[in-house]
Parts: sequence; structure tokens; C-alpha cells
Amino acid sequence: MIRAVGRRGAGIVAAGAAVMRGPLERLRAGREQTRRSPGHFPDAGGAYQLPETRSQTRRMAYLGFALLNRLWPKQEAILLHCTVGFEDGIQAILDELSARGLRATVLVEEPSRPPVLDGPGIKLVPKRSLKGVLQFLGSRWVVTTHSVFANEAPPPNQVQVNIWHGEPPTKVTSRFVAGQGGVACTFAPVCSHLGRAYRAAEFDLSPLQVPIVGAPRNDRMLRADPALIRQALLGDEAGLPTLLWLPSFRAGRWRGDRKRLDVVADPYPGLPFSASDLRRLDEWLMSQGVRLIVKPHPHDAENLAGTYQGIRVLAPETLESQGLTLYPVLAAFDGLITDVSSVWVDYLLTDKPLIFAFPDVEDYRRGRGLNLEPYEDWVPGPFTTTVGELEAALADVVAGRDVMAAERRLARLRFHRYQDDQSAARLLDGLGLTAA
Repeated sequence: MIRAVGRRGAGIVAAGAAVMRGPLERLRAGREQTRRSPGHFPDAGGAYQLPETRSQTRRMAYLGFALLNRLWPKQEAILLHCTVGFEDGIQAILDELSARGLRATVLVEEPSRPPVLDGPGIKLVPKRSLKGVLQFLGSRWVVTTHSVFANEAPPPNQVQVNIWHGEPPTKVTSRFVAGQGGVACTFAPVCSHLGRAYRAAEFDLSPLQVPIVGAPRNDRMLRADPALIRQALLGDEAGLPTLLWLPSFRAGRWRGDRKRLDVVADPYPGLPFSASDLRRLDEWLMSQGVRLIVKPHPHDAENLAGTYQGIRVLAPETLESQGLTLYPVLAAFDGLITDVSSVWVDYLLTDKPLIFAFPDVEDYRRGRGLNLEPYEDWVPGPFTTTVGELEAALADVVAGRDVMAAERRLARLRFHRYQDDQSAARLLDGLGLTAA
């Protein structure tokens, strides 16, 4: 029974609150210091700037949608969720479904920019529409590269497969923040036992929900016609030594102005080198007859500033005009430059040279964090932190000196259980989606 307290009781309560106020404020301040300051254990993910947690209203809406999904009757329908910039895994699955005589519907994030997809009878439906919601609620199988609607546990009558958009072992995913948790799905396929260990922890799944079948996006990289794509993209310069540069973002942008900062220091614009360093690199490229094609990250908040001759930007519009997506393009170049992007794990299947350009690696360590440490010892390619080191690594590639070939072979064994173009087929077999 709860009784009203008198003045004396109220005074005791107030005194007790005053006594506790100091320790509570220090506790809150300590948590805030832990959250923001490098040199302390982060309380989530390792990210320097944490994403916002869900509001209570949104949480209740998600729970209500999850309950509706559980009660909604399902048809033997296949739904794929496609986002602009990450179409290759979805396209590979579409190709395999078509070969088996099966059809699927694709949910699109941006109807004004439909994804580059090919295949007979593809049905595109805007995600943010009544039709899109009903299609999701009524589908027995859902495959996505991110998440579709509410990030809640799938109901027993719906199989949700998250093929994600990169292999997990390189950078911290920042999924374990207060109120956000893992990534809800039925299955999350990966390429290796190492990938399974990380994905199970990141997504908060049983290892049995993380099948090792390979990444469907790699099927398209391995089946591409490199010479044809190279000619289409490079034209008269197709004969020059050319490498693709895929930097990870330092500051990310989603839906307009929302940003996430992954490094402690302010990011360099577009590439992780200063403008003067890039001018020096550009001059060296022109003197050596070498070209670098930079494809910015789709969520990068910065654009590559400056005018260069040896460094070219591969814009999304260029790919779309050629009917191309990223993974077939990967096969068309003489090597890959990156930093912490997990694309290098996929690129191992091409057995072409890798170069790591990572001048701000210490900032990244103090910010978002790295899963594989010491990162320099894990990567199967020259690890460069200055433009001079990058030029030396490029000179080796141009001269045919493949100094890290043995390390790449070991890395392929470590990161890839399968090295063929049948990842989508293995995934569909495991789901029981055989020929119609």
C-alpha cells in the first residue's frame, strides 16, 4: 500500500535525492565521457559518433508492424529488397531465380531512380507505398541487403534473408548501440568460417543462422567480361595501366543532412589525402602513363575536390548509362586500391593486386574501430600511409612485380570457402527454392 508522506517524510526523501544527485550526475558524466573520448572502452560498437536510438513511439510502431506481419497470411512469393548502389547481390539472385523458372518482386527505395536490374518479368514496387507494404506482408521469402521495414524478429511463416553488402571481418558495424541491437533476420549468409563468427556476433544470431555459401554479388564479378567493360568505361585509354580506387567514407550521409562520423579527425574531402598530396600523385600518374579511377562510396558526405588528369571519378550516372553495376566493373581493372572497405575480401577472388591507402588509420582506430588487428598484418597487399608509398606500390603493379601474390592466396583460403560463381545457387538450394 502506498501512503502519502508528511512534511518530515518529504524532507527525508528530498535529502536522500540530494545525496544521490551527485553520484548520479557523476555516473552520467562518466558515461558521456566514455561515449565521446578516445582512450576509454566504448559502450557500443567502437563508433566515434553513435547513431540515434529509437524513440519509444517508433519502437511501439515497429512492434505493432511485427505483430501484423506475424498474423498476415503468406503466399509462396519471393520478395527482394533493392537499394541504389547495392544491386549486384540482388541481380545475381534474380538471375538464378530466372534460370530456375521462378519470379520475384523487387522493392525499390527510390522509385525516381530505379535500380539497374535485368531479367524477364521483373516487377518493381516502391517500398514506401501501400502496395510495397502489402507485398512484404504477403511474401513467404524476403531477401534484402540491409533491412526492409521494422527490424524485428521474423515470424515463423516468413523467411528473411539478409545478404548484407559486404563481408564482416574488416570494420566494426556499430550495430550494438543502446536500443538498436543486432540485425533481425532468419539467415545471414557469409563466405567463410571467419565471416560466420563475426556476423553471428554483429547480428546477434546463432551460427546455425549464418550459412557459409558465399556472396551472390561475387557471382557477377566472376562472370563479367572484363575486356568489354574496360573498353566501355575507358575508351581510348583502355590500354593504359588502370586501377580502381574504392575508399570507404569518413563522414557518411543518409537521407539528406544526416551524418555519421567514423574518424576522430575531420575527414579529408573525397579521398584520405590532402589536396597537395593528390596533386603530386596526379603528376606522377601522368608521367608514368597510369590512371586511377575513383568510385566514391554511395554514402560519402564529401565529393572529390579539385581537377585532375590521372585521377578520374566514376560517377553513378556513368555506370547507369552503360547498364553497369559495381561488381562486374571490379573485374575490368588491373588492381584495386582501398582502405577498410570489405570489398577487398571479395576482390581476392580475382587474384589481382591489392593496395591499401590508409593515411588516417590511427584516426579510424580511435573512431569507428577495426575488427582485424593489427590491420596492417592482415591485409594481403602493400599498406601505404603516404603518397610516396602509394606511388611505389603502383610502380610495382605497373612493372608486373606481384609482391604479395602468396599472401593473397593464403587470404583467399582464409576468407573464402568457395571460389566459384555459384553462391546464389547455393543460397537458393538452402532455402529450398528449386526449379518451378
